[in-house]
Amino acid sequence: MNRAQKEAYKRDYAAAKADGKPFFPYAIYKDLLVATFAMAIIIALAIWAKVEVGPEIDPTTEDYVPRPEWYFFFLFELLKVFKNQDAFRPLIMATFIIPNVLLGLLILWPFLDRGPERRIHKRPFSIMVGVATIAFLGFMTYKGATTQEGGADAPVVTIPESDAAAIAGEQLFRENNCLACHAVGSAGAPGPGPNLTNEGSKARGKEWQIGHLKAPSDFTPGSGMPPYTGFSDEQYDQLATFLEGLGTKYK
Repeated sequence: MNRAQKEAYKRDYAAAKADGKPFFPYAIYKDLLVATFAMAIIIALAIWAKVEVGPEIDPTTEDYVPRPEWYFFFLFELLKVFKNQDAFRPLIMATFIIPNVLLGLLILWPFLDRGPERRIHKRPFSIMVGVATIAFLGFMTYKGATTQEGGADAPVVTIPESDAAAIAGEQLFRENNCLACHAVGSAGAPGPGPNLTNEGSKARGKEWQIGHLKAPSDFTPGSGMPPYTGFSDEQYDQLATFLEGLGTKYK
């Protein structure tokens, strides 16, 4: 802060002090009004959005998709933003790097912005940063609260209703827990199996897909995928149809 800024600040402060009002009762009165208004909103929301008792927890269910509390939804969305890129990036980026960068910026901001000006219209950059941060957190929280997560019944890609074989193959793919090792788009795990999002673009053919399902190590040496030998011929064909369409017909 240079000499001119100091003098301007002192003049503005003296003028504000001369025209101002004492802390008691004016500031206390305003605080009381704001606190009363906030409490009224909380009570109204508690009456309007009642908390309901849900069904008893079933520890044996395979359909339940765990979701975090609302104040972690923005981190939940960050995990999905970085999902399926590699085995460690979602965890590192969403739970360590980005939150700590934002926290560090929050701690350092008073040291970076040391100007004496406190009037809002005189600090456009700080206001923009604050508004952008709040908007980002609000948007990510909204997405986390409204986006439906995948479960046993959630399709991994969009398949036309006319492609009955592919729809059946996609259902078999989910029911046999293939998403525990493979990723398809934003669904599934980043490993240990390969990402199958664009499997169809490799044009291996349905016969290759069926043979690979029956004996993976014969078609991919060193593969850790177990053989799937309990399907009928029709089911093998359905799975192969689904896999051959990934990335081309089905996205």
